[in-house]
Amino acid sequence: MPPLNRLGMHAPLYLVFHFPENAAAVDSALFVCDDAYELVEARETHITAGSDSGAVPLQIVKAASGTAIADGTDMLATTFNLKSTAATPVTRSVGNGGVSQTLATRQLIAGDTLYAQFTGTMTGYLGGSLQLVLKRLTFTTER
Repeated sequence: MPPLNRLGMHAPLYLVFHFPENAAAVDSALFVCDDAYELVEARETHITAGSDSGAVPLQIVKAASGTAIADGTDMLATTFNLKSTAATPVTRSVGNGGVSQTLATRQLIAGDTLYAQFTGTMTGYLGGSLQLVLKRLTFTTER
């Protein structure tokens, strides 16, 4: 059995974010990594779907310290369509091909930032919720 301070290494980290109004659904920094992680799953649902005539996608982006979101790396192989059916959770995972199949693309190191990147006009989109599931790859014992 591993020492008690290492038991937490095997538990996934669940991060939950809410975007209550379409005006609040702007590119957002979600998490600054304190250790090495791997994005294994992302889930999105909303109360009201986007209604703009154009595409309304959501991408998860990682960027190293000092790197703008526009220069970051897309982590999802398939973006979330924010015009999808309301109250119907959508899951992107490594297993279903929705998260990048390239290991280096879905891995994060200490200091990387995870961002939600919204594209298109958010008209109508309300009550969005995003959950990210990260697998810890290392365990820093100094904490």
